[in-house]
Amino acid sequence: MQDPSPDSPDSPDGEAWAPEVARRFDLGRPAGPAVVAARGQQGVVRSLVTDRGRFAVKVLLEPLDEADAAADAAFCARMADRGVLAPRPVRTTDGAVIGAVGGARVRVATWVDLDGPRTDLDPVVLGTLFGTLHRDPVPATAPVDPWYTEPVPAQEWDDLATALAQAGCPFAGALAADVPRLVALGALFRTPVDPQVCHSDLWADNVRGTPSGRLAVVDWDNSGPAEALGEVCVGLVEYCRRGDARHPDADDRVRAFLRAYRAAGGPAVPRERADFTMVLAQFGHFAHLAGRRWLAATTDAQRQAASDWFHEEHDDPVDVATLDRLLIAARSA
Repeated sequence: MQDPSPDSPDSPDGEAWAPEVARRFDLGRPAGPAVVAARGQQGVVRSLVTDRGRFAVKVLLEPLDEADAAADAAFCARMADRGVLAPRPVRTTDGAVIGAVGGARVRVATWVDLDGPRTDLDPVVLGTLFGTLHRDPVPATAPVDPWYTEPVPAQEWDDLATALAQAGCPFAGALAADVPRLVALGALFRTPVDPQVCHSDLWADNVRGTPSGRLAVVDWDNSGPAEALGEVCVGLVEYCRRGDARHPDADDRVRAFLRAYRAAGGPAVPRERADFTMVLAQFGHFAHLAGRRWLAATTDAQRQAASDWFHEEHDDPVDVATLDRLLIAARSA
């Protein structure tokens, strides 16, 4: 992904662009420009205030089909009706989820004030949230995307490591040294069982505290078929493998999370290493894509962003010992 430059069609001038967004999505009269509030892997979020309130305007940087966008918007709305705090999708005046505005493709949602990303959120509140998302499952009507189920082939790792080294990438050596771990973890993967519609991206960037004290779930663009068990394992890896002041023992966090999850109606029970397929597949694809983006980058800022993304997982890796510690704690829950 390239970060949009100020003169890019993906990042139109906020002041000139705001009235067009407001008209396209019937948001009312803008009170000022649409200012950048956050940047993610798939889009740039702008804050737009009008006489009807504040809205989140997401400029899409990756391809997204209208039918897929409509499906994830419907799932988001369904979960919001279930009690999950989430931005409500806003449609264009002709009923679409995605609108073409100023040369960019955008989608709009109601605004939710968010705290910064944290992995030490209360495990009981997290478990209740995950259980709410998973109970009474929404049936999946399509196969699970390989992004969540398939490892990066060993030859592709070798080719990428060679290309990065030849290009002088600063993390080329780290990636090459990590390839054996990544390939070995890929041998654990299994085919998903009983997939349902899931958020599929419940990392700390998208599960946030709010000034009200509730947890909010944002960025529903990746919603789709997934295994609830895999998403529970995302929760264990992201939020429970470290302790905090209230739960100094990471095992306590695992138990608190899973007990709250089950109490909220969550059906999934982690039992074996292969249950972490969704987590491990994503980590592998994250690292591989970071390397590819570094090679495709045309500016120092883009190369730095790719390097930072690679180091997010590489500097805090998940290995078999980590999985086994989580599973032992899960069994005692």
